[in-house]
Order: sequence, then structure tokens, then C-alpha cells
Amino acid sequence: MRVDRANLLIDVTLRGSLSPEDLGWIGEEVRAVIRTFGPDAGKHRTLYDVSGITVLPQASAQAVIDSFAHPSVRPLWARKLAYVVTTTLIRRQLRRLAEVRPDLRIFEDRDAALAWLLED
Repeated sequence: MRVDRANLLIDVTLRGSLSPEDLGWIGEEVRAVIRTFGPDAGKHRTLYDVSGITVLPQASAQAVIDSFAHPSVRPLWARKLAYVVTTTLIRRQLRRLAEVRPDLRIFEDRDAALAWLLED
């Protein structure tokens, strides 16, 4: 995870196979960083680069959806949320996440995702 405080950007790169437990502690780490933004929490941008993941177990995909849908997480939502994805399966799973976060954008290219996040 990289944090660009000047741009209020959290950049998370995930690789390999991730269990629901893995995603739980990653989520806690991301939320801890968001809280360090103080009054700017919620004004930040988040990039999840999951281009290194080819398959996400269904239980893990559901854990991500459940985490974003939890009411206690809503105040910590990023102003802009982007995912970098390279497989059709992960893209389909993220479309389910879009039911909870309709404002998320999915990209195949990391540079395009960063450009979108930083524009405004």
C-alpha cells in the first residue's frame, strides 16, 4: 500500500490468492490509513490494482461486497474509487460490488485509472 498525502490517494496493489481473512485485514489497514486523513477522510481517492489476481474465490468476493456495504464503512468511502482488472471473471465480480458502490470505475490500465482518479 502506498499513500500519497498531497493528492489524498491510497494505492493498494493486491497479488496472488486472497482469502476472506486476508481481505479483512487489508480492509482494516486501508481504513486505518483513511482515518489518518482526519477531516479529509472521505475526500480521498482509492486505487485497488488487482491486475495480479486471476481468480478471486467467491467467498472472498462476497467478503469485499459485505465490507463495502457495512454501514460503519460508509463514512470512510473514497470520493473516487478505481479498480485495475485484467480478467473477465474479476470484472464480473466487481460488477456485483458496483451494486453497493455504483460510483466505482473499472480500468484495464493502471495509468488510465490514476489519471481518472487525479482529475478534477
